[in-house]
Amino acid sequence: MKDNYRIQKLKTIAKRYARANRLAHSLSLDVVAKELGFAHWNTLIGASKADWFPCDDDLTKIESFIGKAFHAKRENETDVILNSVDDMNQVEEGKIGEYGFRISNFLDDAVVYGEGWTVRIPEAPLAAPFVEIEERYAETSPVKEPEFLKQVIDIAQVYSQQIRARMSTDWSRRSTKPDANGKVRHPLGKDVSDKWYCWDCDGKITGLQIAQNLWHCPSCGANPLHIHPEPFGSDDSETHPVEIPEQGGRLEPIIQLVDARLKLELNEENISMLIRCALLEEATNTNERLGAMLAQISVIDNEAVYITFDEDLWPEDKEPIQALAVAKLLGLEVEQEVSQFTAPFAWPELGVLTSSTHEYTKMLMDAYSEHGVISR
Repeated sequence: MKDNYRIQKLKTIAKRYARANRLAHSLSLDVVAKELGFAHWNTLIGASKADWFPCDDDLTKIESFIGKAFHAKRENETDVILNSVDDMNQVEEGKIGEYGFRISNFLDDAVVYGEGWTVRIPEAPLAAPFVEIEERYAETSPVKEPEFLKQVIDIAQVYSQQIRARMSTDWSRRSTKPDANGKVRHPLGKDVSDKWYCWDCDGKITGLQIAQNLWHCPSCGANPLHIHPEPFGSDDSETHPVEIPEQGGRLEPIIQLVDARLKLELNEENISMLIRCALLEEATNTNERLGAMLAQISVIDNEAVYITFDEDLWPEDKEPIQALAVAKLLGLEVEQEVSQFTAPFAWPELGVLTSSTHEYTKMLMDAYSEHGVISR
């Protein structure tokens, strides 16, 4: 779910950008996507369904960029009843026998999850369901039983059909129903053809096939952004007709064991954050707090922490007791040094006189008013 949070974070940042610049949200989403190297937002979402997700650096980059910019009720054969998908973000609950579950929409995939297991039905109608079982439930999980798993998949299939129905209402009817000549219109453009090509697997697809599979490649599952009316490189000889599963439905479920335990990542970023927090904890005046925030902290080979203090902000004879204690817990040696940085404000001695940021700011403004200039 951490990856889903990052996608939602990008949406939130885009909304802020739209409000600040009086743009439609869809346009601001495209701005965010292009800043990350995608043609538009739909391309970004398509990539997130493959193997790409925004990392922390991507979020930092977008936040920096934005900062600069405006500086049926339905019943299935299992007799489990769920409501129609009026809110695409809603989470519903149900039970199969003695086992409870929840079902929700995640990036247009139907996801059912219970204690120690998750079943995901991809948006592409022919794609195989993904089943994840937590390792600690490897022997006791109910989804190991074929009949239980079939019931879960049936429920998720109905939910997925409603998600796809909602998506189809946003498309032209010509995109979902071929004409007498088998021609259909691309849902994300104006191209009309009876032959389509997947640029991921070089598959050749008929208009009927692509419409029935909700504009996903029946062979590799690529999303509509990868479907075009001409082959990649315009060489039809290198393409091949797509293969539809014989059963005409989804492939067999893909089942895998996963380790879903929360993991404490002791990487350089997190270690530095803990050390800096410890430095702030023992700062006794404004100067020392500034010194803790501006100290250079680096981790070498997960064996030692190097802390470099500004000599004008952190007393040379002050031992960072809390930071040393945190480093010891983490099994790291600590090396300290003092260097001459560029203090953020003149008269660094003022920060030693108070622990109140309000009082320190007033002293700064008084001093600059008398001896310098206050720039806003």
